[in-house]
Amino acid sequence: MLAIGNPRLFGAVLVGWIISVILHEFAHGVVAYWGGDYTIRERGGLTLNPLQYIDPLFSIILPVIVLFLGGIPLPGGVTYIRRDLLRSRVWDTAVSLAGPAMNFILFIACALPLHPHFHWLDPNAGSEGWSDLQIFLGAMAFLQLIAVILNLIPVPPLDGFQAIAPYLPEDVRIRVTTPPLSNILFFAYFMIIWQAPGVWFAISLIFITLLRAMGFGNDDISFFIQAHSITFRG
Repeated sequence: MLAIGNPRLFGAVLVGWIISVILHEFAHGVVAYWGGDYTIRERGGLTLNPLQYIDPLFSIILPVIVLFLGGIPLPGGVTYIRRDLLRSRVWDTAVSLAGPAMNFILFIACALPLHPHFHWLDPNAGSEGWSDLQIFLGAMAFLQLIAVILNLIPVPPLDGFQAIAPYLPEDVRIRVTTPPLSNILFFAYFMIIWQAPGVWFAISLIFITLLRAMGFGNDDISFFIQAHSITFRG
């Protein structure tokens, strides 16, 4: 259960996450417009107004539940795309992958200032020696990359499923995206990532491998995990 140790830091990360959700959905809309959905501009889908992307389940209920369970980044917004207007299946897939790509860009933007090359962060300084800005960037980078990984799992309605959906038989696509099966699949997915330790080990391994490939050392990687823990657990 969530224990807020620094309300100001928690609030900053919460606002940062909301902004990232808006940018995620905006990326879907921009690529959809490029791909042939001319109606998205008329429907207000090319905007940074958060009200445009609010969905009762994915924007309010699920994020609040997940937040108080410990800060796992799950989808928080919805962009309605006229996929029948997209010019090809390739564009359909590109639209789906645009959101996770935006999260990855935000991960890079948050992680780079903390890179050991810049000598700004001392990963061994401990929470008392880290500034709120450093912890904010570390927590946001952690959230963005985990969001990319979780969102690319091919479970409806996540972007990973939407990316492969154009290549599935129509009857299969309709069956797995129609309630109650779609709701059951998503609930099962949520329970697996929440309860199965092997899943988090695999996700952590991807996270660590990528950071190492970018030139971060073990102490630097530990900082990102601690920044998330400090923000959401105090």
